[in-house]
Amino acid sequence: MFAYAEETGNSGPNIFDENEYFRLGAILTVDDIAPAVDAVFSSFLAEKSIDSFHPHDWSEEEVAKLGHQTLDTIEGVGPWAFSLTEIHKPYMATTKLVDVIFDAEENQGVPDFWYFEELYRHILCLTIDRALSLPAAKQFWQSYPLDDMDGIIKSLDLVAEELKASGSERAVHKVIFQAFEFARMNPGKFTLTHKAKRKGYDERTPNAVAFALLFQAAHDFAAKVTSRERSMHQKQDEFRTAHAGTDANCGQSSRREARDGGFPEAERHYDLAKLKMPSLKTNPGLQAAGLLLWATQRKPETKALEALRDRVAAQTVDYFISRRMSENIVHMHLSRHERERTGKDRSLH
Repeated sequence: MFAYAEETGNSGPNIFDENEYFRLGAILTVDDIAPAVDAVFSSFLAEKSIDSFHPHDWSEEEVAKLGHQTLDTIEGVGPWAFSLTEIHKPYMATTKLVDVIFDAEENQGVPDFWYFEELYRHILCLTIDRALSLPAAKQFWQSYPLDDMDGIIKSLDLVAEELKASGSERAVHKVIFQAFEFARMNPGKFTLTHKAKRKGYDERTPNAVAFALLFQAAHDFAAKVTSRERSMHQKQDEFRTAHAGTDANCGQSSRREARDGGFPEAERHYDLAKLKMPSLKTNPGLQAAGLLLWATQRKPETKALEALRDRVAAQTVDYFISRRMSENIVHMHLSRHERERTGKDRSLH
């Protein structure tokens, strides 16, 4: 299997820069699409008498036409999917703080369901995010990779102050205060060194998180169509470093959902093939990924681009990390619980 990945947005550890979003889009295919796609792009370049293609240089109609030709070609090669990850970078401080402090396997002040059940975990994220000021978020994000527990505790104190100032007596606040107190009394349980055995705690940059999700999407796609995998990405030093670190932790396993609705559990069943990372200029598959990523992120002004976006969306497996997504997840669970409570779900069967 092949994964042709392209990214937009800064992917370094500074999640508080002016570019708030990081996106990673990848075309997943069974066979190498590069030769066939090369013919499509070469024809376009020759027709326009240009050396390279950049979507923003052309009208939406031109881009859509090339996009449809590219998708026709990809579909002619075989099964495909488009993996899209969008990360609101500042929200990573919130989700990482919840991962670090509220993991019920480490924090005895947290009842299991608050961390392992999706609804309650996202309620924690939303509550923490409302109380996590920018100084507190920066304090945590700076302290965490350094194993500076004094700095982490300082960030927790800032969150606690905001929660107490709200005057609320919500049950979630009680859990948060209990968790914070346990962390203060047992700081050694929350260091990176202590958690080194736990998968995923090294994912401290947006691209590392995005690649981990792409890796999972590739495994899911491969499970449907083939057991052969090969990953391709534009040559960027930081991405390559993050990729290597993630691959070292996850490269021999895929994940399955836990039966209790908790975090996914690792399964080890097949290996990644040799990794290849050609540059954007030398691999048409990456150019195609860049075109699709651009099309999915642009608000269409024409029916032509809207039609292309709809076609890509039909093949897209997406994953979003943001406050808005947490709100949607909580709303989905609460709506389902309300339907079950009132018996309205019975009419759907």
